[in-house]
Amino acid sequence: MRDEKETGMTHTQKTWIWGGVVTVALALLLGNEFRLAPGAGIDGAPHWALRAQIWVAALGTLAVYSFLFSDNPFYKAFEHALLGCATGMVCAIGIHDVLISKWWMPMTTSLRAWSHGTLATGDVSNILLLIPGAIGLLWYFQFSKRYSWLSRIPLCVGLGAGAGMAFKGIFNSLLPQITGTFKTLWPGPGILRDASTFTRAAVGFENLVFVLGTVSVLSYFFFAFGRSRISVRSPAQLGRWYLMLSLGAFFGNTFMSRLSALTERFHFLFTEWLRFTT
Repeated sequence: MRDEKETGMTHTQKTWIWGGVVTVALALLLGNEFRLAPGAGIDGAPHWALRAQIWVAALGTLAVYSFLFSDNPFYKAFEHALLGCATGMVCAIGIHDVLISKWWMPMTTSLRAWSHGTLATGDVSNILLLIPGAIGLLWYFQFSKRYSWLSRIPLCVGLGAGAGMAFKGIFNSLLPQITGTFKTLWPGPGILRDASTFTRAAVGFENLVFVLGTVSVLSYFFFAFGRSRISVRSPAQLGRWYLMLSLGAFFGNTFMSRLSALTERFHFLFTEWLRFTT
């Protein structure tokens, strides 16, 4: 009642207005479709099939952007469709690219060759794929109340293997970063050959900025000593400035990438969907 008094319109009037706006928009879009001359499709596909794909992509884009106004059923429908398609695609990729290609096909090929006596020495390990297959089947015992404890075996194996691979990846990525922080402040002839004094000074200044940033940022997160001493407070303050500069650069880079995606979507809507070209 309060909204109706403020706007001076009833719910029925708002419905008619929005219905009229949607009807006019659909009429303009259909007229634009008749304006476009049917042309040959890509790779022999008919024109209407390509236009249907473009329409689905355009409606999905508009549905996502409609969330900027309010949470509406149009947005929810495409959100659920996206989640459903993504889930189905992940399942299909997992079955085809992992379960069939990397487990079932190598194992059955080696078993068939073993039954015919033509198994090579390097293919023996493919028969051992029966073991991870059996361990993976134990996961379905979680549907049984009596034997649900068996489902913990593949869970523990997966967590252990994942933790080991993650530790290996972190170690391999952090160790080069640690060794890369050791930079010389004056590159000699062994590092920069045939370089002028100005070039050596410029590279040395860049290395100095890098070393100061590394040491000051590390000192900012070093809480073993208090910040009352100037030898600890000054590097920590410099590290804070380095952090603010880096966070600002990250935010600007993120904004530019999102703006590029927005520009691409508008380009798609105006050039491929509506065909408004100059």
